[in-house]
Amino acid sequence: MDAVVQGIAEHLDEVWSSLLDALRTVDDDLFQWSPGAEFNSIALLLRHLAGSERWWIGEAVGGIPAHRNREAEFVHDSPKREDVLRSIEEARTRSRGVLAGLTAADLAAPITSPASAAPARPTKMWALFHYLAHLGYHCGQILLLRNLGRKMAAAQQGGPAAPR
Repeated sequence: MDAVVQGIAEHLDEVWSSLLDALRTVDDDLFQWSPGAEFNSIALLLRHLAGSERWWIGEAVGGIPAHRNREAEFVHDSPKREDVLRSIEEARTRSRGVLAGLTAADLAAPITSPASAAPARPTKMWALFHYLAHLGYHCGQILLLRNLGRKMAAAQQGGPAAPR
């Protein structure tokens, strides 16, 4: 694998692995919890990240149609943990496959997808960096939700924050 692309792929894997490790002790209640009806849960943000990765890396970079329904990613329907995790693993597998066959020179090419969200059809490198920034942004939200949910649960029980 090209060294530039390998570095990006390794970073992507590290961020996902770190996030998923941080969520291993989160119980199903906290996985679905949000601080209010207008906020997303950990489950919804993870489902959104999987859809976003399928779009930005799978489709925009790799040319594999994502058949994405972005609005459905945010429906407050309490998706099952196993479904969310399966969706993430499928997105990660697709990304690994796309990135394995690319070089840094390939990433200089413009996005060709007709559904590109960016007005000027940026390069594939831009799409990768855009997704990595998006992933990092939502990782922060997810970890904040985890910590806030634990604090709220502990406060309701009258004790110190404990892992849920």
